[in-house]
Amino acid sequence: MKKVSSLISFILIATVIFQSLNVKAQNYVTTLTGTGTAGFLNGDTSVAEFNRPFGICIDVEGNLYLADAYNHRIRKIGIDGQVTTYAGTGTAGYLDGPADEARFNQPINICLDEDGNMFVSDFLNQRIRKISADMMVTTIAGSGQAGYLDGISEQAMFNYPRGICLDDTGNIYIGDSWNHRVRKISTTGIVSTWAGGGEAMGVSSIGDYVDASDTAARFYTPCELSIDVNNNIFVADAYNHRIRKIDLARLVSTVAGSGGFGPSGGGFQNGTATEAQFNVPTACHVTLSGSIFVGDGSNQRVRKISADGMVSTFAGSGMEGFEDGPDSVATFNFPRGTVMDYNQHRLYVVDYNNHAIRIIHLSEITETNEISTSKEFKLYPNPAASDFFLTGGSKVTHVTIQLFNSIGEVVLKKEDISALPIKIDISDLDTGLYYLNLYQGSQLSVIKKLVIVN
Repeated sequence: MKKVSSLISFILIATVIFQSLNVKAQNYVTTLTGTGTAGFLNGDTSVAEFNRPFGICIDVEGNLYLADAYNHRIRKIGIDGQVTTYAGTGTAGYLDGPADEARFNQPINICLDEDGNMFVSDFLNQRIRKISADMMVTTIAGSGQAGYLDGISEQAMFNYPRGICLDDTGNIYIGDSWNHRVRKISTTGIVSTWAGGGEAMGVSSIGDYVDASDTAARFYTPCELSIDVNNNIFVADAYNHRIRKIDLARLVSTVAGSGGFGPSGGGFQNGTATEAQFNVPTACHVTLSGSIFVGDGSNQRVRKISADGMVSTFAGSGMEGFEDGPDSVATFNFPRGTVMDYNQHRLYVVDYNNHAIRIIHLSEITETNEISTSKEFKLYPNPAASDFFLTGGSKVTHVTIQLFNSIGEVVLKKEDISALPIKIDISDLDTGLYYLNLYQGSQLSVIKKLVIVN
């Protein structure tokens, strides 16, 4: 390789690399909390355990709340980095009362109102529950029996309710999965059918796909719901492998998705809304700008539907796994719910089978916003030529270093490092921008950006 002969040329080339690569910077995926193993443990995010979490929401302060389904609890991930139980004893059952005494049976999706009240789709209890701001749990609607019946809240029947959202006047909408309908609970407690119809009902029944008005429309296992600032409802229509929209006039249309139907009818394709394909999308989240993030479960990806209708892969290689890193190489194991944190400019993702919450950092990693839980590690020189040094960490054991190129390929890996500083030979690498991951054991401690100029 041709070496740069002067310091001026070296700096100029490095500057050009930064500028050119910054035009199309990658997002970066890290793990907020969850060990990859099913369990139950409160405490610091680095040790907390979950068991098949589903839905997620965020309050105005930035605290996260999680429907920890198989632990039969609602969990809180505080801005202080501590995971606690928000409601539920952990014993599957049905009991209203104080939050620390109440019982749920696979709570699956949640949402908050502006007063701090939380609403829960209590999946196996066939009910919609409320956790008030003063931490009392009550039942909003549902008789407890699986079925289909509109009417007074305590007599109404649901068939495994999943998605849940609220409009700006306090009405609640439910993705009634195996009734293949979207239901409405009014502020007066009356349950009605907002959209969807047909004779097929019950677990494993076969839904349908029809864009039409209100009850003339057809869904096939509608799951999570999300509502925009204009009260349009977006539906993750799982077995139709599409994202649907219900407008204020109750007209149902397809936002994005094409291809087959049924559990095995999904596919993968980016592109325009009419040509894109999903594979069992069970969750969607609409942002203030009108973009929609989709938990594209069986594709092992988080997808994005832009406001202009283009569908792209936002994160995930498509391989099943539990790897942090640049968006194109990070892996998930059935991503579900997502929620945007506008203050920290990040998207949280519920990684269902990894029993974890992941972060997609939406801004490029720079020298001033490098993701690091340890400030003692330093990388120099940067830009670098034939080699660079990593130093710091007086009690280093079992350190692993990975270096990714700008398209997410692992180009260098060193394992079981027991002491720093360490010199890394990069003379065989091409000029470009690289990301360095440093793990201490299995815990990701540092992400840094490195420019190599050869």
